[in-house]
Amino acid sequence: MTEGYQIFPVYGRYGYDLCIEKGDLKICFSRDGDVVRYSRTLGDSTMERIIASDGGRVIINPVEPLNLPDEVTRFLEIRFESIIIEPGATRRIYLTFPIEIGVFISKKAAFRCIDIFSRAQPKYSLYGPTDTGVITRYHWSPLSLALPAPDPCCEGVVELDIVNTTKGWVEVSRVVLENYGMKIYYDGNLVSIKAQMRVIKSTIAETCCIRSPIREGMRKSIELYYTRTIGLSESALTFTMDAGVH
Repeated sequence: MTEGYQIFPVYGRYGYDLCIEKGDLKICFSRDGDVVRYSRTLGDSTMERIIASDGGRVIINPVEPLNLPDEVTRFLEIRFESIIIEPGATRRIYLTFPIEIGVFISKKAAFRCIDIFSRAQPKYSLYGPTDTGVITRYHWSPLSLALPAPDPCCEGVVELDIVNTTKGWVEVSRVVLENYGMKIYYDGNLVSIKAQMRVIKSTIAETCCIRSPIREGMRKSIELYYTRTIGLSESALTFTMDAGVH
């Protein structure tokens, strides 16, 4: 872990008596008679909620970075320094992605997201032609060959296996991931996604996220899009990048 980063104290599971402060971020739950009051400030952004609940849990974890300021897109596009991969080879690289944080309340098996916030200012791009392309949440990332250690309050890590199934050299400088099937794992100092990119032609690839942490002991985040993926086939969880990989 990079020197200077401390274990991020926000992620976890709590009771309703909770108050967390870290820099300009403050999250508080407090009882007020028969209700629970929730308040959150982050810079100039604030959120307040009134919750009618006798008992339950609070869960704070990173969520799919595709919710703020609104659900503009289902796609996350990460651009990075290009890498050239030989025919038939598989190479593992590490990228960063922007983090959004969800605050959930739960009782038994029922969950409700009451707040989402982020330190990352969202940027958007267009992947593909103007008439048939898709809007993406855009993020520029350095390319690392070893696991990096970004601030878990701001950025997570994508462990990406690029599989060149072609008989030629391919150059790759971007990956697009869809929220359906996106699996986020976290612990005290790392937020991560594991993904695969299969290059099937020099300009076409298939991408998917993998249900597995990149190291032992990580906890799986609650998925905001979980209920929407019920009943989807495995092919629906794969995105085809047909507008280029570079």
